[in-house]
Amino acid sequence: ASLGGLDDEDLLSKKTAYSTNPDVATANFVGTYKPGTASPSFTLEVKELATPQENMGRFLEKGKIGLDPATYSFDVTINDMNYEFQFSISENETNQEVQERLVRLINTSGVGLKSHMLESNNRTALVISSETTGLGNDQKYIFRISDEHTSKTKGATSYLGLDYISHEATNAKFVINGEERSTTSNEFTVGHMFDVALSGTTAVGETLTIGLKTDMESLTDNVLQLTKGFNDFIKATSDY
Repeated sequence: ASLGGLDDEDLLSKKTAYSTNPDVATANFVGTYKPGTASPSFTLEVKELATPQENMGRFLEKGKIGLDPATYSFDVTINDMNYEFQFSISENETNQEVQERLVRLINTSGVGLKSHMLESNNRTALVISSETTGLGNDQKYIFRISDEHTSKTKGATSYLGLDYISHEATNAKFVINGEERSTTSNEFTVGHMFDVALSGTTAVGETLTIGLKTDMESLTDNVLQLTKGFNDFIKATSDY
């Protein structure tokens, strides 16, 4: 049904899109196309990709942490929502152990953040980034970390450097048919007809074209998609 419809005359009739530079942008056709009409297409120049916000903490020696044993907390503000993260520091714990625990805490929180560790010259730092990209109108940041009004012991934010924005979120900037546009995401819809996903930028002055494949090419894609779906189904059922 997803490849055209359930009627015999519509089966495998779904039109598929092409991109002349799939390393920069790919597209799916989500509109309707009437045979005999002009095939829709547009040119695209990608200047910048949308990026997430990244906070990079201080590089600390792997040895004993310089904070007193206590229960610490810090607050994260995301889209007017506030979340408090609490964690305890025990006697003789190291900077690396606390950083690794915070990585697990953040990655399992489900608040739209992800974290990992960086290591350099036997020092480690905590990196926190947003899962979303770009900034909306009048938005200065995607997330903010502080412990100014937190409920537990303060001091971990400044000690670990969690509040330092090392990379601000940016919007995708591109040109469609000569018209400058910008979005907060690298995925967007053009004219209710094409779902476009950006993965790179074009050279200065270079453009790519997105349009509809021929009927035969679309039919081939539909058959391949049908075959893949059937094989995935067989693979899934074989597990049981």
